[in-house]
Amino acid sequence: TNGKSTAYVVEIGMNTRVGRIAKLLQQSDGKEGAAAAAGSEKADIEAPVKAKKAKKKKEPCLPDTKSNQTPLQRSLQDLGVKIGIFAIVVCLIVFIIGVALEVKDLDNPESEPWLYMILIAVTLAVAAIPEGIPLCVTISLSTGCSDMVKKNVLVRRIAAVETLGCASVICTDKTGTLTEGKMTMVKMWASGQDFEITGKGFNPTEGSITYAENGDSAASSPGVVSTLASAVLCCNTRVEEETDPDDGTTKWVPYGNSSEAPIIVAAGKVGLWSKDLEPELPRVFEVPFSSSRKMMLTV
Repeated sequence: TNGKSTAYVVEIGMNTRVGRIAKLLQQSDGKEGAAAAAGSEKADIEAPVKAKKAKKKKEPCLPDTKSNQTPLQRSLQDLGVKIGIFAIVVCLIVFIIGVALEVKDLDNPESEPWLYMILIAVTLAVAAIPEGIPLCVTISLSTGCSDMVKKNVLVRRIAAVETLGCASVICTDKTGTLTEGKMTMVKMWASGQDFEITGKGFNPTEGSITYAENGDSAASSPGVVSTLASAVLCCNTRVEEETDPDDGTTKWVPYGNSSEAPIIVAAGKVGLWSKDLEPELPRVFEVPFSSSRKMMLTV
């Protein structure tokens, strides 16, 4: 999928293969009216059959909301169901025992024991409902939000605090979010020495190349010049300065492989440009980079 080629354009616009498909789609739009009329008759015939099939499908009495719930919300819902079942079982046991022992109301001894035990069972069921749990959870999550704000983390929804707390691995796309999507060369090794490269972005006029040990300029170092000159002759990427027509600002834009752009920018910091080197050292042969060889060859 890599390499160079010479292309010859024979058709453009609606005369291409894609353009012919677009024409067919436009022509089919005009025929939709007749097709819709025929389709409506067919739909009238198929409607009773589909209605019979729909009746066979059983729908639950309550909607399923667990798909959009956080782990904490699902846990609280399961806890509420378990507490409800336990409360009903306890109330039934209390009711049966009270009726068996014929417990009577002390304020109204003439009333029936079963009527009094129904009142006791309902009272126990109402008291067993944990209405304070949502309040406690909301306060806890609010405290978590305030703690995260102190660490410069802004949370839009309070439920996200609990979801983020359950996460053990966070996968994020670095380009455009954590970085600018601009690779730059910051260090290089040549002639047995280490060098530091300063500057940001694709601007070759900013920054310099210095020795790592003492910080002196290495722009005229034979090792740096020869290494970057060889690298520039192997690259097919170029960096050009362009002016934005809207605001008039200038910026350097790379054209080509994003991995070769940092090499071109670093070479520009020491005054090496491919347009100056290629006339003296023309390229006669090239083998493109491939994942199997993990290298490219230029002569």
